[in-house]
Amino acid sequence: MKTAKKRISAEPEFLSRKDVTGGVWKVDEVRAIRGEPCTNIVTREMKVPTDDDPLARAIRAHEMVHAKVSPADDWSKWIDRKIATQQSMIVVEELRVNYLCQKAGFDVKNDLADGGEMADGERLGATEDWAGAVQMAVATAGTASNKLFLNGVRRHKREWGAILLDISKRAVKEMKKADKYSNLASTAIDQSSGLFPLGFVHTERLAEWVDRLCAKSPEQIAEEKEKARREREEAKLRKALGQDGEEGEGADGEETSEGAGKHSNKGIKPTDKGKDDGNPYKGITSSNVTYRVAQWQKLNIEFLPMPVLSKGNLGKKRVASNMGMRPRRMHRMITDPQMRIFDKVIRGTGGVVIIDGSGSMSFSREQLTKIIENAPGATVAVYTDKGDPNMTNLWVVSHKGKMVNELPSVGYGNGVDFPAIEWGVKQKQTSKSPIIWVTDGGVCGAHGNYEAVLAMQCINFCKKNNIVVVPHVGEAIEQLKKLKAGDKAVSIYPEMFKRTYKELNGTELI
Repeated sequence: MKTAKKRISAEPEFLSRKDVTGGVWKVDEVRAIRGEPCTNIVTREMKVPTDDDPLARAIRAHEMVHAKVSPADDWSKWIDRKIATQQSMIVVEELRVNYLCQKAGFDVKNDLADGGEMADGERLGATEDWAGAVQMAVATAGTASNKLFLNGVRRHKREWGAILLDISKRAVKEMKKADKYSNLASTAIDQSSGLFPLGFVHTERLAEWVDRLCAKSPEQIAEEKEKARREREEAKLRKALGQDGEEGEGADGEETSEGAGKHSNKGIKPTDKGKDDGNPYKGITSSNVTYRVAQWQKLNIEFLPMPVLSKGNLGKKRVASNMGMRPRRMHRMITDPQMRIFDKVIRGTGGVVIIDGSGSMSFSREQLTKIIENAPGATVAVYTDKGDPNMTNLWVVSHKGKMVNELPSVGYGNGVDFPAIEWGVKQKQTSKSPIIWVTDGGVCGAHGNYEAVLAMQCINFCKKNNIVVVPHVGEAIEQLKKLKAGDKAVSIYPEMFKRTYKELNGTELI
């Protein structure tokens, strides 16, 4: 007589959360194959295998933890923050859930693998999908699936294996660091932003790092890793020479490599010392992270009265051309080798200048006049947050050939750095219009403190949108002069940005 096969189902009704009310769940049976098990917290539906074997138990635990800690219907709000992409947040959430499963006593390191991971690795390696390979490596990190996946990748891209393995290890290590703050599984609602669950902030921070890795090539990452290794060896040698009293850093009273990273800028601290110094994978979180929901203030814009006409309207003027319908410059038929006898109306490219008006910056009306002289028709705006979310925090002081008589009262906090430059991109008059952002790098969100994740959001956005970053208004004027002369403008990043980028990205900001 055959005995009935034992079936075990999940019981998510017993779970409790602070951000979502409980209720009756519908649990259906599916195969233990990647893609079939799933959890919908909003509709309270779960699909899990019911077999009594290690893989099925690991999958049930994975889905139960999703039901316990993952975002319910608040995904769009996290996505709208534009700190990390949705796909990277999804794969890092898999990592967070797997880490919490292992911590709860379920052996995902040995049991969570359905056998299809090697084929996934082969496919991504064969198609040279580096971004997909990075995301899959992070999603499977710390589980039995990871080794199978990497073996599949190596069959087509052997050189990727070591890099992806390092990324996987680093991702797990950073999740362990986040767990020290005791809110990795928190489902509390952040009071300042209204976002939930609070533990998802760790997923968002790690996902921003994953986005950066996806944007690089594996060759670039391997080169950065080798460069970091050489720098560590050189630093050790310099330190050893200094301790021995020989000529070198430290021997004559100068700063040794151990102290070279120390500085006093607001909110930034040197990275932890040890074997990871300089590692391009270490830059997931900064040592100044407080693990709250870092957020910007809402941007409130005011177009000030502009009674003063500035020079030109986007630099509109007539120039000679060798193409046209009505010859107006017949004298050039003899004097001009190109016989430019026609007129052509051209406009200048204008431009957008966004100025940090916080207490550490300065901006005068004379400087505004020089900006307009070198970029006729430019839109110029200055921002500062005065602490009231309902007050104006960005003032437009020049627009469409007009400018203000007096500048607004500024000199308070930052608060809206990213919303301001994001607004600036939308004000471009033409596709060639330059955008310049004047900032000392001390970006601060609604909390008023420097936040590394917000700084990286600004840096990444500027690099993607070709925004020229300069530390003061005088430098902005110089860059506009270069553009007016036909040269290329270049960013001169402030020191705070350089240090944060180096700390988080492992490379110099250029």
